[in-house]
Amino acid sequence: MNYVVCKMRPRAPFHIGIKEGGLEETLHYVPSDTLFSAFCNVYRLIYGKEKLKKLLEEFKNNPPFLISSAFPAVDDILFFPLPKKANLQSKDLEHKKLKKIGFVSEEIFRILLDKGGIEVKEEWLTEDGKGITKEKRIKMLWKEKEIPRVTIDRITNSSQVYHHGEVFFYGLHFLIDLKNEKYREEIETTIRVMGHEGIGGERTYGKGLFEVEKFYSIEFNENAGEWYTILSMCYPKKEELKGIKGYFDYMQRGGWVYSPDERGVRKKFVRMFVEGSVFNKKIRGDIIKVAEERHDVYRYGYAFILPIKVME
Repeated sequence: MNYVVCKMRPRAPFHIGIKEGGLEETLHYVPSDTLFSAFCNVYRLIYGKEKLKKLLEEFKNNPPFLISSAFPAVDDILFFPLPKKANLQSKDLEHKKLKKIGFVSEEIFRILLDKGGIEVKEEWLTEDGKGITKEKRIKMLWKEKEIPRVTIDRITNSSQVYHHGEVFFYGLHFLIDLKNEKYREEIETTIRVMGHEGIGGERTYGKGLFEVEKFYSIEFNENAGEWYTILSMCYPKKEELKGIKGYFDYMQRGGWVYSPDERGVRKKFVRMFVEGSVFNKKIRGDIIKVAEERHDVYRYGYAFILPIKVME
């Protein structure tokens, strides 16, 4: 199966909040629902409110394209989330170091999809311990720091210091499953403009800016299998949970509406499967309404799914 890779070159730090109201912590990738939200805001800016409404109607019935989350990239090496059931063994590394690994290079990811496990060599480990790659020695996948800020009470003039977490990626990438070719030009145009608008939190401070380095094709084996892993956040339909087994984690997603029409409206909290989760059957996911004010607001929850070998 062929997909489109969007390779991004960050021009500023990112802040992707882990929990509502928390500025200290930030995710080390960009979740698919955050990406889709930014896409919709820019799509509306370019093509208008009515065309966005029509696009969302298509997504509720038969999505014209699917997206993965955006993961780190260093030089030309793409990194993917370590599948939850991947069998990592090593004669060189302690178990606690293996447990710290969260991302694997494309070459290793393909091996895990086909075989379910791999013997890890010490020289594959990035110096920050967050990833493994066979291609070359890499120091780190991202840089992270906390920035002190001060708030001033308007009445008492008293000050209070708080800290804001930000992460600078050397590169990012995500996959697009383009099911309707007529949207290709609009998708690429929208993503390029997204680079100037920013993704994630703190955009008023210039965070989340990037350039599109290139779009290109990538292929993954789509042979039928008994197990599947996801490269996106996923909100499954109730009927999809019947009989489901696997190895997975959840994340609670909430936040506030950001659109030209609405500010300060809270989104409904939902629990979603996280990237790298593994299931015993295909799940499709859904797009769900999370706010209803001047216009409906949706959270993207479709699964970007690939078959994987699981070692029992």
